[in-house]
Amino acid sequence: MSSRETTLRSLSLARLPWRQADMRLLVPVFAAIAAWLTLSAVLKAMIHGAPGASASLTPSYYNYAFRNALMFFQGALIIGAVRLALGLLKEGGLDGMKAALVGQKSRILALPLLFVAGLVSFALFMSAYSGIKVRIPSLHPFAWDDAFVAWDRALFFGHDPWAVFGFIYDSPFLLRSVDFLYDLWAVLLVGSWMVCFVMGNRADVARRLQYCLALILTWFVGGNLLAIFFSSAGPCFYDHVGVDPAYYSGLFDRLAATPGLRAPEMQQMLWQTFEQDGLGIGGISAAPSMHCATAFLFVLMFGRTPLRRTVTGVYFAVILSGSVILGWHYFIDGLMGAAIAFACWKLCGHFAARLAPAEGC
Repeated sequence: MSSRETTLRSLSLARLPWRQADMRLLVPVFAAIAAWLTLSAVLKAMIHGAPGASASLTPSYYNYAFRNALMFFQGALIIGAVRLALGLLKEGGLDGMKAALVGQKSRILALPLLFVAGLVSFALFMSAYSGIKVRIPSLHPFAWDDAFVAWDRALFFGHDPWAVFGFIYDSPFLLRSVDFLYDLWAVLLVGSWMVCFVMGNRADVARRLQYCLALILTWFVGGNLLAIFFSSAGPCFYDHVGVDPAYYSGLFDRLAATPGLRAPEMQQMLWQTFEQDGLGIGGISAAPSMHCATAFLFVLMFGRTPLRRTVTGVYFAVILSGSVILGWHYFIDGLMGAAIAFACWKLCGHFAARLAPAEGC
């Protein structure tokens, strides 16, 4: 037995009912988050007087994780109930279902523990990320917004990207749909993380580990390190940080013409929190876009069939364009986010293959 296998067995405290394959996911994920939290705590101690320097985000993220996980699994349960009903009709009714559950007792007993592990790890993951993100203005005040405006105009041949989507603003239905799908991202983020903990089989543990590590690395490298270097606030806050405060007035006049959108309300709340030296949830940072980076990871993780690639690819396109349409991000933010996500996915694939080899599952 290898030293790694011995360590994994020793960590199965009190013979808890999860499998060795579950430990191959849990140990690396919690170790990576612990290292990130340590760095976040060190930075918090070093930067005295930063916004919310003495506060903790973790309780807020427990609530955030639980609420969004609950919403995700409510939808999943409805879909699962339909599939179960169809399966009962096709495969021998209750007897067929009982046969399928034979030998799954330990897995069923482990699910509540894995669900809690998923919630706790996600809350700590987001707390570590935000603990650094909210201090970006103290480390490097917003400085890149004007450059990103110029880069966006260059990419779109002298036009602002949001203006290309003029037909979206002319249709309240389309604009509200984009707003809803952009808001749905939070549910899918938490749900995709939780799926890696409570679903799947021994054969795909390496892929689930790859996804969790890729999310952690993408959000650390892109959402923390590069966000510090490319410190920027985004179009929605350009009137506070840009050389021409009225530059995006046309965009936000179009958004204001459609009442009931979530994005403008969230943007106003974030800036008010920022001005009051509060942490809120997330802080302010435009580049790279973690919305777009995560949506691209959805494609890489879940796009394993032509249909799923189409669905996840379309969703990524909606998030990329929606981040511009709703004024959250510059277009370049989304491209940067996708590129970082792809690099982290590939790198974490090599780590996951070593940490969770197929023969050990």
